[in-house]
Amino acid sequence: MIKLVLSDMDNTLVPFGARHASPRTMEAIHAVLDAGVRFGPDTGRDYVELMRFFRMDEECFMTGIFSNGKRVRADGDYVQTTLIDHDVLVRLDEVLRPEPGMFLVCYPAETNLFNPAYGVGVSSAELAVFEARTSFVGGTVDEVPDIDFVAATIACPGGPERMERCRAIVAEAVPEVRIVSPIPEWFDVLPAGTSKAAGLEVLLDALGVGLDEVAVFGDAENDLEIMRKVPHSVAVANATPEVSRAARHHVGASADEGVADALFEIARAARAGEMPAFLAD
Repeated sequence: MIKLVLSDMDNTLVPFGARHASPRTMEAIHAVLDAGVRFGPDTGRDYVELMRFFRMDEECFMTGIFSNGKRVRADGDYVQTTLIDHDVLVRLDEVLRPEPGMFLVCYPAETNLFNPAYGVGVSSAELAVFEARTSFVGGTVDEVPDIDFVAATIACPGGPERMERCRAIVAEAVPEVRIVSPIPEWFDVLPAGTSKAAGLEVLLDALGVGLDEVAVFGDAENDLEIMRKVPHSVAVANATPEVSRAARHHVGASADEGVADALFEIARAARAGEMPAFLAD
């Protein structure tokens, strides 16, 4: 039986560029919850962004893995929060400054719906490109503010060669972190030992749920580790080739509400006391 469903957000539950989950996706999430199955996002997004994605309906993320494992929430309680060291963020900013187009975006641990992110050392016009692309609200600052940050991302326009350049300079200059790409030209910054998979261990322990009782949906590089960890890993049709190969099961594309279809089936199967049909093979 499936007792917990976790889904990546961007390009999995929500099509890339969409600002909200669709009404049908919201209906499917509530069908799962009403059937007695927990649902939550496992995502690089944090609380404020999730409030927007889920149209202020917090029931959709009372449980989940946020900020790529830096926050873990179980039935409304935060059971883990990992902050990024200020010195690490300063050094990331320093190493990115000489690189044309690359810049750091920092997400405060305490924020609100009006300004959940700071673009560091970047113009408003440059920041606006990625605000529109990745659906966040930001402001520009000259240096990393001296406050607590729970997440950071790196904008890296210019294609695969520039992304490889970014990986190399970050690995050399700031070995305390690794960067993973959920979408082209964009990296999530993860402190060593932090990931969705590591957050899953904390979450399952808090909920008393087993690995074989979880279904995980994903599409991109930051989903690989958690999908390799669970027996019921599910890739959407638009997933990267590596994620598609890693996943044991497959559903329709994000743009076609493939996860919503799967959620309705999970709800039906839970009420019937059986495994969902798409996980039965």
